[in-house]
Amino acid sequence: MKIKPEWTKAFLICAAASAVSACASSSLETLEKSAVGEPQWAANGWLTPGTDSEPEIIGLYVTREACEAAVDEWMSRQVVGNPIHGDCLPIDRH
Repeated sequence: MKIKPEWTKAFLICAAASAVSACASSSLETLEKSAVGEPQWAANGWLTPGTDSEPEIIGLYVTREACEAAVDEWMSRQVVGNPIHGDCLPIDRH
């Protein structure tokens, strides 16, 4: 019995697709577990009263408390009387 080249090619494509999908679905669980020590919050500061312009990136932080402390410290270093805004935003990893 001789195997046709078309069937071999189709089998290899299906096997590769299965392997890729298996790796992709298991990596999401690993990502969620490994993200514990990675930055989860981005501290941004605007030299305007709101978020209308491009922000100055203050830093990336693991906890929201650390992020808010960095925003407070950044705001305290700005010129008095100049309208500013600072905020902590969650980092989207999905």
